Amino acid sequence: MVAPFWDDADFSSGQGTIFYQEYDTLYHEHNLLVQQVESWINKFTDTRNYKAEWTLKVTWVNAPAYPAGRTFGTSTYQAILSTDGSRSYALFLYQSGGMQWDVTQRPGNPVLMGFSSGDGLCGHSALSSGPTWKRYQPDRLLNTHTGLRGLQLYSLHQEERPNYRLRCLQWLKTQPQWPTWGWNQVSCPCSWQQGLWDLRFQPSSIGWWGLGSRQLCSFSSWRGGVCCSYGPWGELLQGWRVHDPWQFGRELEPQNWCCRWSDRPVLCALYQQRRPRVGCAGYRPPRPAWMFGDPHITTLDGANYTFNGLGDFQLVRAWDGNSSFLLLGRTAQTGSARATNFIAFAASYEARSLSPVTVRWLLEPNDTVRVQVNNQTVTFETQHEGRETFNSTGVTVTRAGSVVSAAFDGAVAVSVRALSNILHASCGLPAEYRGRTEGLLGVWNGNPGDDFRMPNGSSIPGNSSEASLFHYGMTWKTNDTGLLGERGDHPPSNFTPDFLTSLQKNKTLNETLLSKCHEDERCIYDSLATGNTDTGLNTRMLFASQQRMNATLNEYPPSIEGPHAVQAYLGQTTLVQYTSHPEHVTFTLRNSNSDFKLFENGTLLWTPKSLEPFTLEILARNVKVNLSSVLQPRTVVCACKDRSQCLYNQTGWMGNSSLEVARCRCGSSTFGHYCERSRDQCEAPCFAGVACVPGRGCEACPPHLTGDGRHCAALAPGLHCGNRSCPASYCYNRGHCHVSPERDCQPACTCHPAFSDSRCLVAGNPFTPAAPAGLPVRLIQLWLSEEENASVADVNASVAYRLGNLNVRAFLQNSEVLQINSSAAPASGSLRRHWRVFSKFQYLPQGPVIDFLNTKLLDAVVEAFLPQASWWRKNRSGRPRTDVNFHSISREDVHSVLALNVSTLKAYFKCNSYKDYRLVYSPQSGFTCVSPCSEGYCKHGGQCQHLPQGPRCSCVPFSIYTPWGERCEHLGMKLSAFFGILFGALFILLLLGAVGFAVLYFWRFWRYSPGNHYSHRLDSEG
Repeated sequence: MVAPFWDDADFSSGQGTIFYQEYDTLYHEHNLLVQQVESWINKFTDTRNYKAEWTLKVTWVNAPAYPAGRTFGTSTYQAILSTDGSRSYALFLYQSGGMQWDVTQRPGNPVLMGFSSGDGLCGHSALSSGPTWKRYQPDRLLNTHTGLRGLQLYSLHQEERPNYRLRCLQWLKTQPQWPTWGWNQVSCPCSWQQGLWDLRFQPSSIGWWGLGSRQLCSFSSWRGGVCCSYGPWGELLQGWRVHDPWQFGRELEPQNWCCRWSDRPVLCALYQQRRPRVGCAGYRPPRPAWMFGDPHITTLDGANYTFNGLGDFQLVRAWDGNSSFLLLGRTAQTGSARATNFIAFAASYEARSLSPVTVRWLLEPNDTVRVQVNNQTVTFETQHEGRETFNSTGVTVTRAGSVVSAAFDGAVAVSVRALSNILHASCGLPAEYRGRTEGLLGVWNGNPGDDFRMPNGSSIPGNSSEASLFHYGMTWKTNDTGLLGERGDHPPSNFTPDFLTSLQKNKTLNETLLSKCHEDERCIYDSLATGNTDTGLNTRMLFASQQRMNATLNEYPPSIEGPHAVQAYLGQTTLVQYTSHPEHVTFTLRNSNSDFKLFENGTLLWTPKSLEPFTLEILARNVKVNLSSVLQPRTVVCACKDRSQCLYNQTGWMGNSSLEVARCRCGSSTFGHYCERSRDQCEAPCFAGVACVPGRGCEACPPHLTGDGRHCAALAPGLHCGNRSCPASYCYNRGHCHVSPERDCQPACTCHPAFSDSRCLVAGNPFTPAAPAGLPVRLIQLWLSEEENASVADVNASVAYRLGNLNVRAFLQNSEVLQINSSAAPASGSLRRHWRVFSKFQYLPQGPVIDFLNTKLLDAVVEAFLPQASWWRKNRSGRPRTDVNFHSISREDVHSVLALNVSTLKAYFKCNSYKDYRLVYSPQSGFTCVSPCSEGYCKHGGQCQHLPQGPRCSCVPFSIYTPWGERCEHLGMKLSAFFGILFGALFILLLLGAVGFAVLYFWRFWRYSPGNHYSHRLDSEG
């Protein structure tokens, strides 16, 4: 609670006005008032670099006291609240001479000024401990810290804390309402198992989702990036889109501000509107093709064949509107066998937003793969057993043992493995390339029958002979060595392999292999061709791995269908049913809670017994394929005293959980967070000395006061004081006299601010001089333009409205509004009208008006004509419009015609009727009449009284001195002090004489005593 002047004001009579204005400066928009507030805060609180994010200005102008019809004087003051989100301040400003409430009419109502935060932090005005009459004159209080009168400044915070709600709002304001990039073009794999086989996604540890979660990430230059989090059973928890893979942590900060660290679900909803969560509804696994053994090839449509060509071959070329991809393979003869195997692969990827990226995989001894990215060798630790990753623009290379994979721009993935001194590879393409492929991996269109299409467009059937397939494959041989590089050997050009039919003549060997290879022709062929059974068994193992990969990529976890938001009332049971289509699905809760009970068939019972934080997560598990899904529905509980008071659309989170608590709409008889408290008429305090009766409210006001018991005021003089009136000339110097019931119907005076006594006789207080008639005005000229066909009256009213709402209210009138010419607007083609306006501003003595008009007015006018959002309607009231949209103006469009400097203005303001008052000026306070009494007029501690004839000094004796003179400038010694010093000196002299006489007497007595051997008679002999 902030109270700039807390007392009973009464606006019911129509007197007095309250103005308020809000300044939203989240992005530090230029505003003169906000800059002035920031300057005061930085200067007077020793704060550095304070920048207000939000400011509220409230002004009470001529506020009358309660009851307005029977009180004298009004008060004008202002409160400014300012915050940067972490620090908050309140500034109270009181108009000099504008606090005129009559303290004699405020019985038992001592005004309060200050604040209370509700958590123990509070601040009170220095006037709180002073006499009552001073409390009602805060405009005269000199702030010793700031050196200004009528200014109070309070710090409303105990410590600086990060304001995540403000950071969220700032971020939301910088973002378009809906995402403008391809947020819906990539989805997450539906399970961890599925994602591990999708080489476009790489395991990542970003340390954000907490314990028990694993992440897979994929990044694309043209679609952005996506990271997906999975639970302990492989279930997809959530996914998020990001722009920049290298700034993933920074991009998640807004999600923390708006969701994790905010108690407002609406902020999280606004965040998710701009950054929608990524699910797996649109996920399509890549289509893998395989090349393994003495080359056995599985095309993109799943056709299988064996091709033992020798040379460099185009495996696949694919393209779409955004990118293109090329994969080549190089074969060599397998030892002395008439068969071949892959010894190198090379890929090239090009995209509109990327430079071309090339990767080579080269077979090295001991089943090692050497990798080159853009012709530069990538070095991995040879003894490292874990996963190693190399990132470059457009490609991520990962090594795990003898397997080296490359993901190109989050779209294409190639994985190469070295086994038995043979390179084996798989290639996965995205759905965008479907129908746009050619090469040994076939035409990807879902039809395996046309996969064996040659470069000239002709095709052979899929069941063709081995020789026909060999000749088909040779048509894709390439002589371009730019991608694979030059060969180190020179293979024969007429190489012809052995086919399986010719190798099966050895019946004994064939029968042995049939048992070991389980009749797998690929295993049999590689074993016969190389004479090595291990080579064939490795081929069989790789084919089985391919089958598992295809199966896992096309297996999906069970779906969960049911409400995504559950509402309940405290203490009552809510039933919700969840279902899933696949069989063998069971439902469980991830975390148990006594308020929730979930049956295996998906029936959920929720009986909220408390408001303890809890996150509801429903797991659906297909035990047949061991895949799981999770659903985290919104859980909203209402704890209002009556269910009809629940506002389920206005909620707040409980702790760091997904439980939301609905807000309550209380009736007239209840209040509290949950409407749990009944209103008591005695909770609000009654007037001082008035008792409160439970169920009835405050009793009557004390004697001689009137009101409802909570608000009491003095009786009008005629109601209590009879016909008593003020004596003639009781108040001096034009003071206002009234009979005060609080002073037993004795007369009291309301004086000019200059006077410090009760009868307006002794002056000495500073005051603002009155503005004389005929004071010159400040005159400026404006050049404006608009396209709304506004009339002269509309322009006049609109300009007056803007200038009348400047931070300093000094606008007088427009003296001339003249249309100059018209021209066609270049953008809209409509008619642009040009205007010249002369505007007058009134110089006033108080406050910063003079400084503002002379130094800041022109810039403020430019700011006032910045574009404003408005909805123009046809004027049907007949009154001039005040909302004409003018084009922005610059400093060159505002000209100063007439301005008066301080020296010239000083001649117009006089401190009349108050002799020897001196006129002083400051930019913030304007002109002030200052008494010599406040400037040390009386010397040597003399007491100063400013009478109508001028200042008078009452000299006060001190110590041994008596000041004298007109200003107590001379010092004289007190008569009593003089005689005291004289008699003291005589006494000391007398005392010294007595002491001397006594000493002489005793000395003579001792000298002539009979026993002294030095004594002798005068007449004795010598």
